Amino acid sequence: MDKKTLNEYLALDDNKKFDYFFNTRQTLSLPANYWINFENVKKNMEKYGPDVFTLDYLIGKSSSDLDYFFTDRPELLKLVPQLLGIRDNKFEAPVSKKILKVEGVDGEYLLDFKNIDIINIKLYLKFIHDSGLGWLLLKGISKSIKDYSTGIEAGMDSNGRKNRSGQRGELFIEALLEKLAIKYDFEWKGQTNYTYIEQQYNIQLDKNFKNVRFDGSLYDRKNNKLYLFEINNFSSQGSKLKASGGEFSLRQQLFNNSNCQFVYITDGQGWASDSSHLKTILKSIKYVFNFSMIQDGYIDDLIQKISIE
Repeated sequence: MDKKTLNEYLALDDNKKFDYFFNTRQTLSLPANYWINFENVKKNMEKYGPDVFTLDYLIGKSSSDLDYFFTDRPELLKLVPQLLGIRDNKFEAPVSKKILKVEGVDGEYLLDFKNIDIINIKLYLKFIHDSGLGWLLLKGISKSIKDYSTGIEAGMDSNGRKNRSGQRGELFIEALLEKLAIKYDFEWKGQTNYTYIEQQYNIQLDKNFKNVRFDGSLYDRKNNKLYLFEINNFSSQGSKLKASGGEFSLRQQLFNNSNCQFVYITDGQGWASDSSHLKTILKSIKYVFNFSMIQDGYIDDLIQKISIE
């Protein structure tokens, strides 16, 4: 099928628009930051602070040196959960208290990693040795605990790939918005809500949007124009197709006659089982694009089109 420009696509009648959209669908591939999101790694590394460099003293030392080191500097024990890759959901509720329950051969015991219990320092030391962290700090690392901690965070993030596969649409739109914001000197954000738009862009949306979270926003401050985005990738059939279509059609009505442009990006083989609702969406929402259209520069063309209207 011959590629069409944005204006050619928007000018098509309902049936031809549907045919072009339907026949240019594709499956969204994995983005580059699916494997390891190093932005997350950098963010988590900030939690270690400068104390992690102090641990380099232990490299090559003995077990008794380690025991004395932490007994003399108990506050450094707060780094232990991070060095073992223990995330907040592994702590006892409420997780803010940082209480870790540990199963030992002599029974369970609790470790408080928020307020170090100096009286029970031997339990912390037992945990360090039994977990293998003691060996790592003394013999398993030759140069830098900081470098090891970076590896831990990268490894932990790679375990999040399953979650990111369900978020590939959000990752896709964020990469797109960042690129466009740089090109046009716009402001952008990923997930955006009513309050953020009001405070950061000084634009008040219809009150029906108070509990709505958009997948992305792009703001042209010079011309006071706001673009709001929703993105869905339907890889299989399901009732969510109908629900999403109806919800987003209503949003378009609320955006009519405003300086906000609503863009709905959707794709996937799931639409093959529910083409009637796709036809309704294409009729009721002004700007509906699939991934091929985005990759062909439709959003870029839309910005230029609206800027001269």
